[in-house]
This record gives sequence, structure tokens and C-alpha cells, in this order.
Amino acid sequence: MLVIRNKADVKIQYPIEKIGEKEKLFFFDIETTGFSRKYCNIYLIGCMYYAGDALIYTQWLAENFNDEANVLMAFYKFIKNYDTIIHFNGNSFDIPFVKERGKKYMLDFDFDNYRQVDIYQSVNTLNHILKMENQKQKSFEQLLGIRRTDPFSGGDLIEVFKHYVESKDERLLLPLLLHNKEDVFHMGNLLSLLSFQDLFSHQYKIDHYAVNEFTDYKGDPKKELIIQFQLFTDLPIDISYHGQEISLMVQKKKGRLTVQIRQGTYKYFYSNYKDYYYLTTEDVAVHKSVARYVDKQYRKQATASTCYEKHTGDFLPVTSCDDFQYLFREEYKSKERFIKADAVSDETISTYLDCMIDFIKEKPKKETHI
Repeated sequence: MLVIRNKADVKIQYPIEKIGEKEKLFFFDIETTGFSRKYCNIYLIGCMYYAGDALIYTQWLAENFNDEANVLMAFYKFIKNYDTIIHFNGNSFDIPFVKERGKKYMLDFDFDNYRQVDIYQSVNTLNHILKMENQKQKSFEQLLGIRRTDPFSGGDLIEVFKHYVESKDERLLLPLLLHNKEDVFHMGNLLSLLSFQDLFSHQYKIDHYAVNEFTDYKGDPKKELIIQFQLFTDLPIDISYHGQEISLMVQKKKGRLTVQIRQGTYKYFYSNYKDYYYLTTEDVAVHKSVARYVDKQYRKQATASTCYEKHTGDFLPVTSCDDFQYLFREEYKSKERFIKADAVSDETISTYLDCMIDFIKEKPKKETHI
């Protein structure tokens, strides 16, 4: 087994203390001879970790196919000193692969005892915002402007490793080690992607909010709610999301959410419709304790779809948010929910912002309407 250890020239932009004690965490990546955990070998494991304030990386490279046991044993001993693992999609590939291969050598890799930070999972549902061609690690690196020296993929290097085992040609070490090294190094750079997770877990504070009145291109008067907020952690890139009625723009720490205010008539539906009569001439539901005095020919038992009262005015969409008491709809089966615009106040503005940020995160199927 060949062991390489050196300083890592990496500048991590994300506040590492948000993850845990830096001396107790490490980044890791594996290289294998194929995708089958049962039949293929792990021939290289790379790790990056802190020694004081300096980042160090270590790689364990098998020099033949029987050397897998030594590589796994070295890794098994190494991780005993840590409690947090950082990886890129390791839950799907690296972790299960190590566990399965470890069983062959009676090594019980109990990763459940470690806190795991999967950089990929923190952003894999945000492609409607990031607009990437695919979600491979190299694509995220390109998104952040990271350039690689390594031109190969992991698949490309399988044959390179086989040639190295057969020939012991040390010239083949460079591509083998470089690919894994850059995978691990760039995880440190990609850690800043966790700031997107911070955004969508509501780690921000509101600076200001106001209703803006304007005239649209048709000359019609319109209103919109503008909320300006500030993140606690910089985003690595500027982002924007635009629907017909909602838009979000974030630059570094500064965010701006704009929501169109609808003007019209919407219905509030009572859930206990059996306790109401529907007044046919008034087009409104009234509690039986009051409606019993109305002539029977002008009232009938309310149903779920007729048990409502109508309100006219300014409304804001709230999607699936249930934190507001009075939710309005156009009709009973309408999916969209609204609140009165004046329900947004100093006490509720944070709740409303959280609600709309959640909507944007959930990758709406229809972006033209909320």
C-alpha cells in the first residue's frame, strides 16, 4: 500500500464551525474498480482533515488487488479519531461501498455513529434555481468557477489502475492520485453550497418590508409586497427565481422577495358546514343559530362547497402554509390559498417570508401561478 500525506492548498469559505469541531471532521472520497460492491475493489481512499489550522490530506493507494484490505484497514483506524464525515453523494455510493467491502475483511464500518454532511443532498433539489445541465460534482465545481487539472472521470481511471498494478509504472500514479485528490480538495470548496441549505432553512433576518404600488405595462394599477432580508452566510453565487407572481433574488447575503398582491373576491370556507345554512339569495353561509330566523325558502343546508363567506380586497398567496388562521380560496376545489394582505404585519412577516421561501424550494410544478 502506498500512503501519500501532504498539506492541502484549500481555502474553505463556509464557516466550518457551523458543522462541528473542525479537528473532529474530515472529507473523504473513494475510487473503485467498478460499481458492484460485491465484486469490485476499492483501490484508493482520500481524506482531508484539519491539523490545527492547517488542512492535510492523506491518500491510501492499493498497489495490487489484494491490497484492498490494507487500504480499508488504514481508513478504519483513521476514522476512529473523528465524529463528522463530509462527502459528496457518499450516502448513495461511498458509504455503502466501504461498508460492504469492509465486511469481507471483518471490518465493521459503523457510520451511523458519525454525523454525516452530504454536500450533494444539500442542493440536489434546487436545479430549478441553479439551472445546471446535470448534478455531478464537476458540474457543481464549474458552477462555482472551480477549474480542475484532472481531465479524467473515475471510470476512465479503472483501466489506468489495472495497468499500474501490472506494470508498476510510476508515471501512472499522477492521474490516479490527482483525480481523487481534486475530488477531495474541491469538496472543501463546494462546502459553500451548504449556504443554500441555510437559506432554505430560514437562516436570515428581515431588514425591511413594504407594499409597492405601480402601473403595469397595460396601464393598470398594481401592488406588490417587497421583503428585503439578509442571510447569515454568503451564497457562493447569485441566484434568482422568477414566477408570474413571485420572484426571489439573492446576492451574497442580501435577499429580495417580491410577491404580487391580487385584488379581487375570495371565499373563506368553514369546515363545520353541517352547522351552517347557505342563504341562496345572499350567496353566503350563516350559522344555524342565526339563519334559523331566515325564511326556509331562502336557505338550505350548507355543503362543504357552499359553506363560505366572501371577502373583497387585497390578497397574498400563501401556497400550502398553515400558519395563518384565515385562508381564502377562489372556489372550494381550488389548490391556491390566500391571506388578506393586511394579515402581514410586523408579527407575521417572518412567517410569511418562510412560507414563500419554502414554496420556492419545493420546485413548483407550475411556475406561472402560485
